[in-house]
Amino acid sequence: MSAPAGWQKGSFRGVAFRTEESETSGGRRGVVHEFPQAEKPVWEDLGRAARSYRIDCHIVGEDYPALANELVDALEAPGAGTLIHPWFGSMQVAVPAGAWSRRDSAIDGINIAWFTIDFIETGLPAPAVATADTQAAAIAQADVAADAAPSLFGAAFSVEGATAFVEEAAEKVLGGATTLVSLRAGLQGGFGGALAALQTNLGLLGETAVLLRAPIDLGRAVVSLVQVLGAIGGPAEGDSYRALMDWGGDLPPVTGDTPARNLERENQAAMVQLVNLAASAELVRWLAGSDFASYDEAVAARDDAADRLDALALRQADAGDDGGADQYDALRRACTADLTARGGSLARLQRYTPAVTEPALVIAMRLYGDPSSVIDRADEIVARNKVRHPGFVPGGVALQVLSREAVNG
Repeated sequence: MSAPAGWQKGSFRGVAFRTEESETSGGRRGVVHEFPQAEKPVWEDLGRAARSYRIDCHIVGEDYPALANELVDALEAPGAGTLIHPWFGSMQVAVPAGAWSRRDSAIDGINIAWFTIDFIETGLPAPAVATADTQAAAIAQADVAADAAPSLFGAAFSVEGATAFVEEAAEKVLGGATTLVSLRAGLQGGFGGALAALQTNLGLLGETAVLLRAPIDLGRAVVSLVQVLGAIGGPAEGDSYRALMDWGGDLPPVTGDTPARNLERENQAAMVQLVNLAASAELVRWLAGSDFASYDEAVAARDDAADRLDALALRQADAGDDGGADQYDALRRACTADLTARGGSLARLQRYTPAVTEPALVIAMRLYGDPSSVIDRADEIVARNKVRHPGFVPGGVALQVLSREAVNG
């Protein structure tokens, strides 16, 4: 007979046991106040009582004495321990004095130890476990992709011995890329040192005729230009990288099948790939350094990045560029692992529809019940839902709000 849905094998401090039955008890702590001449008492609620978990279990097999003794040692070890409850999952519990009993049996040659154990919750957090630094891994992979982009470009781009129109076409494509970077920098609000860095990089690219004959140097200059957008920053930074990842798809196709036209087509594809890969690396770097307010936002950013990177990897693979495809795949894996790991601990969004128009403070207090953070929660509701005035949140309109469980722990 298979285990029912939701069931898992029980254990305590890593020592497994076979569960037969479990019983949970709990309630509210309180004091009953009785007053002279009063017909009814007054109940004062003091909070939830600690839950207790009684588990009837057994350990069976030829080596059952050693395994049963391991469980006894775990039950009598000091401090709280991790219980994997068959139904309720992982929790930190203690075993009070006299809270367990053991009965050994060898009926019909079957060696078995029966246990009845009363666990009580401690309220302690689960012990910290070593986890991979997914943010650092994503940033490291962005560095790898940015470093690889010039070399990949140098291997695919050349104007040596080409007719003049091939070089002119390459200059035009490069000019389109630098124009888009300049436009995105303006939308990000570049100023000061970041703007000076942008102008310096644009100046380097002004020597187009020289750089076209040194493709790796040209590749480095383009990567540096894209990276300047990170120094400018601003709320539009992520959109800038996405725009550069999309760039090239609407460029006029190169027609003709002569050697010169084929070279022009290859150079255009190499230039587009250079810009796309540089922007992809910086998008992954930017996402790794970004904080997300909710699980839903992290997942949306993860899925958007993964879809874009997957499409670019498929394009390069179809073009026979396995090196470029591998870079996109590695970026996608690192970004997905990072946002999945960090997003899993964030609050979920839920929908809430106020019945009448009322202030955001009232809604925040009703939802979360925490006076110490009600202003921050109200501001978050206003910002997330783009409410025009915090004193008049429209009634009958669904809002996106953080779940109460995650906000209040």
